[in-house]
Amino acid sequence: VLSSEIAGKITDITVKEGEHFKQGDTLLTFDCTVLREKLNYSTAAENAARKKLAIADRLDKLNAISLSEVDQARSTVTMAQAESGVNRAMLQRCAIKAPFSGRVTETKVKRWESVPEGKELLAIYDDSAFELEMIVPSRWLVWLKQGNSFQVTLDETGLSYPAEISRISSSVEPVSQSVKVFGRLSQPSAGLLPGMSGVAQITPPDGTMP
Repeated sequence: VLSSEIAGKITDITVKEGEHFKQGDTLLTFDCTVLREKLNYSTAAENAARKKLAIADRLDKLNAISLSEVDQARSTVTMAQAESGVNRAMLQRCAIKAPFSGRVTETKVKRWESVPEGKELLAIYDDSAFELEMIVPSRWLVWLKQGNSFQVTLDETGLSYPAEISRISSSVEPVSQSVKVFGRLSQPSAGLLPGMSGVAQITPPDGTMP
């Protein structure tokens, strides 16, 4: 879930629910007129401070200025640089860019809506890295290992897909004597969606059914 890092008005949402996007694409933008003007002001102040420092340095070579005045001019430049850096960083938050390629699950806001900092904006997922989650009997831990191959048949597609165990939970549920196991598909499969369910067919190394 991508959330707002600033408070502001949303000017554009470039994606809709279910649409694909690529890493680096701009998904949503804010009205940052005020922040842009703040950056312009701080940049101008920084340039002015640099000019004053240059003059102070020339006067220092002529012994026509005190050391404290030169130090003050340098400090003014440093403070102006810091302020410009902060405003520049804030301005970069005006556009929400995709951290990876994938699809949109849900848009949680509307265009022209004013949102506070921390507001949830978009729910997205990486459609190239689906993870399988299974609950299996804990007694399988005797032979079930990371890297074991298996087949998973999904109810929604009716198809079977090759997969392998990617990791095993570090704890056992004592009441049901079960353990959570995670897997990943061995090859890319188009048309899959988060939340699909099905049956995993896992065979022990000796070939006998568990």
